[in-house]
Amino acid sequence: MKDKKWIDCPVCGETNSMVFKTDVSENFNIKDYGNLKINNIEGYYCKNCKDGILTKKSQNHINAAIAEFKAKKDAEVTVAADLISVDEMAKKLKLSRQSIHKMMNIGKIRYVFVGDIRLPLKNQKVSHK
Repeated sequence: MKDKKWIDCPVCGETNSMVFKTDVSENFNIKDYGNLKINNIEGYYCKNCKDGILTKKSQNHINAAIAEFKAKKDAEVTVAADLISVDEMAKKLKLSRQSIHKMMNIGKIRYVFVGDIRLPLKNQKVSHK
């Protein structure tokens, strides 16, 4: 699905005020985790109120970066008994391994890093319908 081309600002109502910007950096304060700076964001930004509407690609990039940031922080305090393999999670949710990895990428399934391997957390509520 294509992104909408924004011309008028939906926030402040200013006409012809939206400008497409690329390579924008944003700082995010993630509750209980700290601050994260994400680069290479693109979207339409209002010249008047400075509010922005991100592209779907940028939103997915942000979700993946936040999920990875949380996973690295959680890896420091998570015990092995709280982890499950991707195969076991796929069987539990009746999904493919590929679907599990995709859901981890977009932040729908929480995971942690064990070395370079991503493992889902065992006890979590996952909505995949």
